[in-house]
Amino acid sequence: MAKAKKLPSGSWRAQVFIGIVDGKRKYKSFTAPSKKQAEFLAAEFAAKKKRAARHPDERTLAEAYARYIDIKSNTISPATVVEYRHAANRDFPELMALRLPDITQEAVQSAVNIMSATKSPKSVRNAHGLLSSVLKMFAPDIRLTTQLPQARRSDIHVPTEEEIERLVTEVRGKELEKAILLAAFGSLRRSECCALIAADIAGDTVSVTKAMVHSPEGGWVIKPPKSRAGYREIKLPSFVIDRLTPAANGRIVNIVPTTVTNYFIKALDKCRLPRFRFHDLRHYQASILHAMGVPDKYIMERGGWKTDSTLKNIYQHTMDAKRQEVEAEICRQFEEAHKKRKKPAEE
Repeated sequence: MAKAKKLPSGSWRAQVFIGIVDGKRKYKSFTAPSKKQAEFLAAEFAAKKKRAARHPDERTLAEAYARYIDIKSNTISPATVVEYRHAANRDFPELMALRLPDITQEAVQSAVNIMSATKSPKSVRNAHGLLSSVLKMFAPDIRLTTQLPQARRSDIHVPTEEEIERLVTEVRGKELEKAILLAAFGSLRRSECCALIAADIAGDTVSVTKAMVHSPEGGWVIKPPKSRAGYREIKLPSFVIDRLTPAANGRIVNIVPTTVTNYFIKALDKCRLPRFRFHDLRHYQASILHAMGVPDKYIMERGGWKTDSTLKNIYQHTMDAKRQEVEAEICRQFEEAHKKRKKPAEE
């Protein structure tokens, strides 16, 4: 601890060694009316200097999230920027006020446990992934070994041909009809449907080169696909092409993505169908192509999927449904066999 000395003026001064510059020892001086005050100021500075040496970044986790998003904003999609900002305001509130040097594995595990009580394993894993990326950038000495909730298979819906027909009939002549046809028979995403313009259609082929997404500043913007797999050309049957009449402004589906979702839910309710996602319409096409024996590589290219994980989930769902049919038939056959064996005995 630095000892204060009395100056000729009557004040007290304490000095803290800060390093050697040009071969000379350098000190930081603290002057105060009393010895105790001078030594306190010197001790406080020394303590901060020691903490900074141990962990140079003293910002809070919330501040680190904000800086991370700013740094990444030019290299990630606008939709991802919006989602990251939502995550910063929503996820792990127990940690956000903590300064980076005070974040421990115990605190992170506790926050994950709290989130796991109300959120899905996928949501928790995504939130923890962003947290890990932020800490890796600003506090690389913190190495997380968090126990995360076990991932479970996605609960997807594969619409049937009857469900598609009922939906299309219900929304005939409306903007939603075009979106449903593009998703079910062309495997376009909601954002891709809304970004499509007349110039993107040539004959029976639709060129997918953009998407409509939320901008960080609010509102909607048109941007390129997230990955190279998103760029694709899709041939559509004539009954779909014939329905894709553009609006006066050239847009094919002249509503925004959130409106597509709202209208879609209302259409499901009017048709008395179970509520599933608009995105699940893409699963219909994948299941049909798989049943036709189309190679997975082509199905992935047509749907703009980078990996086959989604296809595997769709196929598993289809197999589960088929398995239920087979098991029902097995039970029926056993019942019939049992009745035949029992009848002679009763006679």
